[in-house]
Amino acid sequence: MPFCTQCGRPLAEGETCSCRNNSANTTPPPPPQYNSYGYQPYQQGYPQAPYGYGQPYPPYAQQKKSNGWIIGLVIGIVLLFALIGAAIFVPAMLGYTRKAKLSSKRMDARNLAKAADTALVEMDEKGVDLKGVYIISSDENDNVAVSFDTGKFYTSLSRYFPEAEKYKYFIVVRNGTVEYAALADSWTEKTELIGTYPVGIDDKVRLYKKNNSKKYSDEKTNLDSVYWKAYDEIFK
Repeated sequence: MPFCTQCGRPLAEGETCSCRNNSANTTPPPPPQYNSYGYQPYQQGYPQAPYGYGQPYPPYAQQKKSNGWIIGLVIGIVLLFALIGAAIFVPAMLGYTRKAKLSSKRMDARNLAKAADTALVEMDEKGVDLKGVYIISSDENDNVAVSFDTGKFYTSLSRYFPEAEKYKYFIVVRNGTVEYAALADSWTEKTELIGTYPVGIDDKVRLYKKNNSKKYSDEKTNLDSVYWKAYDEIFK
């Protein structure tokens, strides 16, 4: 009895086994496929790779929500507090600086008066007649009613108060004693700080009064105006 050489089933005489017919009609499976990177693709039914082979992952900023708005909010709050602090402290600092400069001017006016007194004492000891009421100014053309040569006075004043040369000033003298002194960086500028002796009060300039009463300027003024008020008080 013959047998099938394929499956081993016994066959009748002249019979052909059906397994050979099925084998002949069956299409052989296709050869395995490979991509350009040498890998087999995922089989159907499995999830595909989110990114192809060799493709770069997206940048971190695209994967994670940005926190830039938080940084912007923090910067805005910091700037707001900085502006508030500037609005509070800058005017205070400017006011402090102005008061310090005014205090320095007033101290220099006091030093001017003391130096002038010392220079007049020296002149008195040398027999110079110092009687009367008069004004001695940094500008000789503004000297009024001075009966002696002021050259020696200026020399002595510079020795005792060297800073006198950088100021505009005038001094009211009565019988050889300084009653009043005023100085500033300019004669005409109203923004200039004016130092006087006796001193003013707050930001107000003390004006000269022959009876030594206290009178202050109620508005911004300059050294030239203070000079003429003293002139009027003495000679009018």
